[in-house]
Amino acid sequence: MIFNKKGDIDFLDLLIQSAENTLKGAQMFRSAMMGNEPPATYLESLKEIESKGDSYTHEIFKGLNKVFITPLDREDIMELATHLDDVMDGIEASIARFDYLNITFTNDYMKEFAEVLVKSCEHMLAAFKLLAKKKYMQIQEHTVHINSLENEADRLMREGIREIFTHPQDPYHDFKLKELYERLEQTTDCCEDVADILDSVVLRYA
Repeated sequence: MIFNKKGDIDFLDLLIQSAENTLKGAQMFRSAMMGNEPPATYLESLKEIESKGDSYTHEIFKGLNKVFITPLDREDIMELATHLDDVMDGIEASIARFDYLNITFTNDYMKEFAEVLVKSCEHMLAAFKLLAKKKYMQIQEHTVHINSLENEADRLMREGIREIFTHPQDPYHDFKLKELYERLEQTTDCCEDVADILDSVVLRYA
């Protein structure tokens, strides 16, 4: 458990550490998309990062059961922790698809999705650091970027699926790509969920 100088559980620092862990996962996913190794070789490493993310979420929830006074509304802390965990789960679920769907290659859409995820996680981490400093109005700069990146992910999914149907190949191959693109887009939706909660926090505390 992490405590602040007053001896209280430091929920905001736990959220920052969880965001740092999620960014690490996104960066590793990007490495998997950009490297020469089959993407599935990164699965075990990403599972470890995902497991660490679960431990942060568990620590936050356990702490909320022990204290009465929190730096934000309890529900806000719970939702931020949960949706941040959803992002890491989505990254791990995406790399897992390379394993069980036997996808041994990457393409430009996958690489661009990876960049969107890394940038989204960078903005989430920056926003959580500002939240800990109570610099509420500066948070919105980052939530705007996250929302814009989610729109970019929507575009990537639409264009990727359009290419599948305009240039069809083997049905199993096409199914694999569609399944992966949709899961990656859902993961960026989770980033937007974090941004939406941060926006609501700003409205109440700024």
